[in-house]
Amino acid sequence: MATTTAGRGSAKLSAGTQGLRAKLKGVKILDWRELGTPVEFITGTVQVPAANYKTVLATLSKLKELRDLNILIHGIPKPDIAQIKFTVQG
Repeated sequence: MATTTAGRGSAKLSAGTQGLRAKLKGVKILDWRELGTPVEFITGTVQVPAANYKTVLATLSKLKELRDLNILIHGIPKPDIAQIKFTVQG
């Protein structure tokens, strides 16, 4: 009796790449790198107004493949831009 496997995690990540970009719609993507075929590793940097960064954090924190998350707030004397750098590994 043959057993079926669920597949590699990277295959699922590759399928979900476009879904992740769709969820991040409305933000400025500064850097987006997909490594491997199928995609095994995604690193990205997005820029949002400082007032709206919580919605992007909520979207990214729901990913179980999320491995790294850095937030940098820009603006003197009032913060006005947030850059969020993340790593997703399948």
